[in-house]
Amino acid sequence: MYANGQDAPSYLQDEDGLARLIDDWGDRLLRLCTLYLGDVHLAEDAVQETLLRAWRNADRFRSTGSEITWITRIAINVCKSYLRSPWKRRRAPAEELDKLLAPADDPQVDDTLPRAIMALPRPYREVIILHYYQELKAREIADILHINVSTVTARLSRARNMLRESLKGWYYDE
Repeated sequence: MYANGQDAPSYLQDEDGLARLIDDWGDRLLRLCTLYLGDVHLAEDAVQETLLRAWRNADRFRSTGSEITWITRIAINVCKSYLRSPWKRRRAPAEELDKLLAPADDPQVDDTLPRAIMALPRPYREVIILHYYQELKAREIADILHINVSTVTARLSRARNMLRESLKGWYYDE
């Protein structure tokens, strides 16, 4: 039974529930976690943990919200715990490792925008990722982050202004 007295969705209760979660949400969560963590390998681990938590805790899902807000909230919590872990603080930054593996000044790779997004303070980076990369509406973002819709729209506006300023001359003709 869910917290609201309803049964868990049948696809989460059968033997193939985890496989269905992977099919439904795997790619979307991988994009989210990669953007959030900045490391595809760590993101893959975070997605696995997210899907297992969702499958194991299906009875805690409240159908008053949407499934995407519920599973995205789990993913963000997993990512935050990864970022707080001692392992994350002690390892070499991904950029340093990328310099060793990739040729410098590759003309086909322009990572200016992703780097600018990742340089934003966390509250602004979160709303940009959820809005533009996960294609969520302000109401859904507010539910995921447990903040007001007006706070979401204000953060989006500020984040856009920060990006506009940091990308001057690259994209904007100012």
